[in-house]
Amino acid sequence: MRSPAMRTVATVLQYAPKQQLLITGGRKGFVCVFDIRQRQLLHTFQAHDSAIKALALDAYEDFFVTGSAEGNMKVWKLAGHGLMHSFSTEHAKQSIFRNIGAGVMQVETCPGNRIFTCGADGTLKMRVLPDSYNIPSSLVDIL
Repeated sequence: MRSPAMRTVATVLQYAPKQQLLITGGRKGFVCVFDIRQRQLLHTFQAHDSAIKALALDAYEDFFVTGSAEGNMKVWKLAGHGLMHSFSTEHAKQSIFRNIGAGVMQVETCPGNRIFTCGADGTLKMRVLPDSYNIPSSLVDIL
């Protein structure tokens, strides 16, 4: 039997070229991580309660960011897929009549762990992840 995540349509995707991974987000809030070399699904988890509308990967391929139709933004480790940080109601819908374009519409990551988002609420926001996330991955491997 196929998992619930596999029965949903991927609405967003990101490719991690260094690790040869494909990350997808779907209408039911699931994230799937595929290994392109082995042609198999590595991991599936429910990231949000609503559709994932935006997905971005940092340049070092340490983390990825998901944005949902409910307006939440979450930051996930690429290795292990653990939740690093959550920004609830980042771009929340403001009334029941604005449902078509609700939530986070676009996410981009920039150097210095900066995350830019724009939403259906008409705002552009910038967030900076705390310094604890600025640890180089080579140092983490030693620890």
